Amino acid sequence: MPQITKSMLLTMFLGVVMFAVAGCGTPNDKAVLDSDSGQHSAGWLPAKHAEAGKADMATCAECHEGVTDGGISGVSCTGCHLGGADSVHPKEWSGVTVTTHSTFVSANGNTSCSNVYCHGADLSGVVESGPSCSSCHLGGPMSAHPADWGAYGYYKHSVYTNSTGTAGCATATCHGADLTGVAGLGPSCTKCHMGGIYSVHPAEWSADITLHKDYVASKGSSQCANAVCHGTKLTGVQFSGPSCYVCH
Repeated sequence: MPQITKSMLLTMFLGVVMFAVAGCGTPNDKAVLDSDSGQHSAGWLPAKHAEAGKADMATCAECHEGVTDGGISGVSCTGCHLGGADSVHPKEWSGVTVTTHSTFVSANGNTSCSNVYCHGADLSGVVESGPSCSSCHLGGPMSAHPADWGAYGYYKHSVYTNSTGTAGCATATCHGADLTGVAGLGPSCTKCHMGGIYSVHPAEWSADITLHKDYVASKGSSQCANAVCHGTKLTGVQFSGPSCYVCH
């Protein structure tokens, strides 16, 4: 081969190599890894990683595939995605999530919930990820109602709703959006508030209290005899209904 041809081929080869190297160093807005560090870019978790995963899960699998060891990255997707790579919560939550969430946390604690990518290290929520646990658990992560309800929860519940309204109660995971109850969780408010959510006794009693006699005569006292109304033995409940024997 003539010397001039060899020189031309060598020049062309070097040009291709230099072009390739230059291309590798060019920032790419679509890339999931930083070209310099070989790791994900700042702010990758949680929002950016969710977007990329939904768009192309196969790209994640190249480094993270492996249920226990997380593949070459050493970080398994199921370390956070308890229900599988494309599902955050445990698989059994897919049906009635509100009740199974309670069962899971009661049995396993909230360690897997309290991290900076899910519900926050202090369970106060993460932007573009899990909400604050206290948005539903008003009394703390392991308690639904405000902490100060204590032993007289039925009394404090009245004070709370009279001052703040029922917005904290009327949700799909507490007492139902229409306060008719949620299976396995909060009961219907009208189970106790027979006259409506702001009235304990049947609505028609508001004008004529003597109807109380007619009601009990026809229906019995089972609705009255419980621990939050007039007591299981009708001897009264502190901060709630008086003893029936006061009048009878």
